[in-house]
Amino acid sequence: MVEFLKAQQVRLHDLFTRKLNPNLARICANLFLGILFGFIWFLLLYGRETLFPTHVNWIYVRGGDVLQHQLGWEWFRQEPWRFPLGRIEAYGFPFGTSVAFMDAIPLFAFPFKLLSPWLSANFQYLGLWEMTSVIGQMTVGIFLLQEFTRSNPLKIIGASLLVLSPPMIFRAFYHNSLTAHWILLAGIWFLILEHRHRLRWWAWPTLFAVTMLVHLYLLAMLLPIWAVSLFLYYRREKKALFVFLEIALVIGCMGLLGYAIGYFGLPADDLIQGSFGNYSWNLNGLINPFGNASIFVHELTLNSTNLGEGFSYLGLGFILILPVAIVLFLKKENLHGKMHLIISIGLISLFFCFFALSNKAYFNTQLLWDFPISGFPSKLLSAFRSSGRFIWPVFYFIAVFGVVSIVRNVPYPRAEYFLLFALFLQLADLQPLLTPRKITEPSQFQSQFESDFWQIAADANDHLVLIPTDEVPSHTGQHLALFARQNHLTFNWGYFARGPYRTIEKYANAIFDGLVAGKTDASTIYLFWEPEKKELARKQLSSSMLLCDVDGYLAAFAPDNPITRADIDLAPYCKAPTN
Repeated sequence: MVEFLKAQQVRLHDLFTRKLNPNLARICANLFLGILFGFIWFLLLYGRETLFPTHVNWIYVRGGDVLQHQLGWEWFRQEPWRFPLGRIEAYGFPFGTSVAFMDAIPLFAFPFKLLSPWLSANFQYLGLWEMTSVIGQMTVGIFLLQEFTRSNPLKIIGASLLVLSPPMIFRAFYHNSLTAHWILLAGIWFLILEHRHRLRWWAWPTLFAVTMLVHLYLLAMLLPIWAVSLFLYYRREKKALFVFLEIALVIGCMGLLGYAIGYFGLPADDLIQGSFGNYSWNLNGLINPFGNASIFVHELTLNSTNLGEGFSYLGLGFILILPVAIVLFLKKENLHGKMHLIISIGLISLFFCFFALSNKAYFNTQLLWDFPISGFPSKLLSAFRSSGRFIWPVFYFIAVFGVVSIVRNVPYPRAEYFLLFALFLQLADLQPLLTPRKITEPSQFQSQFESDFWQIAADANDHLVLIPTDEVPSHTGQHLALFARQNHLTFNWGYFARGPYRTIEKYANAIFDGLVAGKTDASTIYLFWEPEKKELARKQLSSSMLLCDVDGYLAAFAPDNPITRADIDLAPYCKAPTN
């Protein structure tokens, strides 16, 4: 493996240095290596099935958050362009939502919507996005390690270790937008460049703009890292005006993009969902492969609030690297001139750790502290209630430190062999985490709506109203959302990252009260799914509406609905109004 990489290094050097200047040649070589090996790693980790853009069934079968992201794209795609650009009106109708609140990755959603007329009716970019995340992780890792070594084999092996990041893999094909961990790596790389006086003025505004088009959690994680970068610049240059200008540029860029995407389309109360402290990080997280994510390391105990969001297992490869890296760092590194960087990173790492632990902190099942938060601070923190995710920057500080310390302080070629061994150990250790995420063959999807009745009903109507809208099982609601989207019906329910749920619930209740009072719409399917509500509808609406029992749902129609004139025998399903 090492010999092969050395051979490729020589070939790349010959290829890029004949006509290009050395700096441009290194940039091109790093990009080539990042894309090539990132693509190879994607195929090895996840397979190629998800890269076929017309293969959507695997998403429909998986459901949950990955289907939420796909539905966000599909609803957004069929909407006309309006402002804000990310606005979706037919989903969660009549209140609507934004492509950003569907976690549909605006960075991809906007350009693909422009291309929509030339795309297949069935189209997904989630596989392409996951590949982009892996390639981004590999490429940024290579550029970061370029600051410490010119050896392509070392850069490739070190960046490959960063690709085998358990927190990133854990999110793959689950919370797709949250796999863009290359954004955090880029922030760390920018710190290194700023420390070495080589960071361009446009770097941070560009990174924040891209991050705004991916996910707000990643943007929030970048802010403390950016603050350290500004501190390093001001400490060196003493130019307060430039610092203020950069802050104004970043804030202005985020504000304009946020408005264009539709982040400000929700009232503040709908952005706040409470439950801060219930999705936190456990203090054992770095060595705990909970969910049986490791072959070699046993799962440690957790309290019930730490499941999922605080997953930050290092992996056995990094667990091997870290003690060696610490010893070498303390023994060989000259800390002169680096203490301000080390202290700054240490302070923001403590901030990330405490925020990730939240106001309800645990070590294993032992409660460390629990204090109430109320008022404005509670509302502000609840906007980022999944606080456990904020351990990710600390994970990457640790991972980058480990790899860099080995690269700098272990003589050639032992550094290559040591990191290569750690890489294979990491890959072997994470097989239980990787196996369920690898999709190797096409999936078959069976819709809940098997009867021909549904297609007739959809063709005859413009709106689908679900009653009630509270506590709808995601599986039920998402299948209905898919049915409504495919038949170009508006739909009053929605599965959003943030949404006007209370308003939607009041609207559905008001619709039902109106039906009881005889206020019906001739172009609407009124659909009841919950047993008690179905029984109530039979009692109160049977005299005034056409009621149909189909595939476990109760559908109600106004007497003048076009379905009553459709070429279908309704007798097997429906009972006419008794009046």
